[in-house]
Amino acid sequence: MSILFRRRIKIIPGVRLNISKSGLSASVGVRGASMTFGGKGGTYANLGIPGTGIYTRKKIDGVGKPSKEKSINQEYLQHEIIDTPDESFVSAEPFEITSSGLQALKDAVLEANNQRKLLKEDLKKIKFKVFTTKFLKILSQITLLYFLKPIKRRISEKLTQLDEVIRQIKNGIDSSYVNLELDLNEKAIKQYEKVLNAFKALGSSNFIWDITSANDVDMVRTRSTASQTYERIKTSISARELPGIKSSFGALCFQNQNGADIYIYPGFLVMFNSDENFGILELKKIDILFSETNFIESEQRPNDSEIVKYVWEKANKNGSRDKRFADNRQLPVMKYGEITLFKRGAIYEKYMFSNSTRADTFVDNLNKFLVSI
Repeated sequence: MSILFRRRIKIIPGVRLNISKSGLSASVGVRGASMTFGGKGGTYANLGIPGTGIYTRKKIDGVGKPSKEKSINQEYLQHEIIDTPDESFVSAEPFEITSSGLQALKDAVLEANNQRKLLKEDLKKIKFKVFTTKFLKILSQITLLYFLKPIKRRISEKLTQLDEVIRQIKNGIDSSYVNLELDLNEKAIKQYEKVLNAFKALGSSNFIWDITSANDVDMVRTRSTASQTYERIKTSISARELPGIKSSFGALCFQNQNGADIYIYPGFLVMFNSDENFGILELKKIDILFSETNFIESEQRPNDSEIVKYVWEKANKNGSRDKRFADNRQLPVMKYGEITLFKRGAIYEKYMFSNSTRADTFVDNLNKFLVSI
């Protein structure tokens, strides 16, 4: 039985991500035999005999170049639950959007996740066998059959064998991850440390919202001072490992309330729905934008935001109170920060932070990091 499970556990290949001015590429394999995917050069097979200096490299194919598009920010906004929005901030299905140079990394992670899933299922089966074997041991002790040497030896050997199988499976689960190495220059590493610090500060914002959709407002008909309404849902961000990857560089996770969660690593971004459904994009090909927003706050007021001014919930054209509404109230206009992630046909996500300064600092440091690589 132990041999059976030893054969089932495969060694997951490590991946080295090469981040440079010419693009991002991934090398997968072992010393002397590897494949390099992505970058401007395309895909190469690398063969060599370690220690001899004998080395050959053969091009297999090339890659295309994706496009960019900027996002647009509105000036005055307000919260509203929207049934049929004018604009939705929704990304494509994760499995459809992987960059060509990162397909090798995705395949390795898929293999790791699949093996880990199968081994966890095996572990449950083996633990159940341990339970039934121990139950038979107790039953045989009650009937005194356990004290017959052949039966006692057989039960003892089976329990020992099952314990060894459990140890092997647990080791297999622990090793069912892609060990990801990233080639970064010293300047980029120092800048990424600033990104991590800025992200930590950003996570302590009083409120964080995932903006899911937006609608234009007929200001005359609604008597509103807001030009646009947002549907937003409270969410969170945190430093978290992506299932299937182990790296010295932790991921920055943005929880997504209407789609796949976003994991940002140095050089690439992962849209993650599940162990089988995720996509990986080159970070330089994504617009990461900051904008300052004046938001009419009708809900709980954050403590870490600046009040720009007060407006009437129902107002005349000149902004004065519309006296036709007896329960009309004044609402604060808060200064919030928005972070937008955009790539045509792939990702369109928008987050709002009560602390505008921290959002601005994070985006600034992240874009400086991307320039440094």
